Amino acid sequence: MTMDALQVAARGAPASWVFVNEVQSAAGDIDAALADEDWATCVEACRSTLRAAAYTRLVLAGYRGRCPEGALDLRLALAGGPHSARQGGPDGALEGGPDGAPDGGPDGAGGGPEGRLLRELPPSWRADRAAAEAAAVRVRAAVAELERELPIQMPVIRTAEGFFPSVRIGADLERLRAQLGLPPIDWMTWVL
Repeated sequence: MTMDALQVAARGAPASWVFVNEVQSAAGDIDAALADEDWATCVEACRSTLRAAAYTRLVLAGYRGRCPEGALDLRLALAGGPHSARQGGPDGALEGGPDGAPDGGPDGAGGGPEGRLLRELPPSWRADRAAAEAAAVRVRAAVAELERELPIQMPVIRTAEGFFPSVRIGADLERLRAQLGLPPIDWMTWVL
């Protein structure tokens, strides 16, 4: 996807912020659960990561605001299936993506693989090592694909040193938005 400066500031910046706040933190829990040999928690962390990745794709496609309770889950459950449908509008309700396909693309929310991958996850309560490791591999690949699609690559937000690199980039993004005549980002708007 090619973006001009206005699109980067209006859609890319919030999507990158959602990525560091939601996707990175959930993905970090995958590795922690694997290290603890907690297979059920690993699968749940995979599920949380995929939900966050789907929401990131929605924001990147132009979605504004928080998802109404249950709306993202419903969208992902129906994505790509016979009951897929466009709904809502720019006032905050979820709707199809810019390509006009139901649920934003052929694979689900925003055209990504998240809906399909979520449906393929095993139930966490019966996950074993093999299932958890296989899920982790697939989810890491989906996260890497999404990160390549983002116009702004953000450093990992959770580090031993703190939150400083991402906060500095956040300030730079605010300056760009101001220069383009956009309002400041309400950083808590894009939270799952």
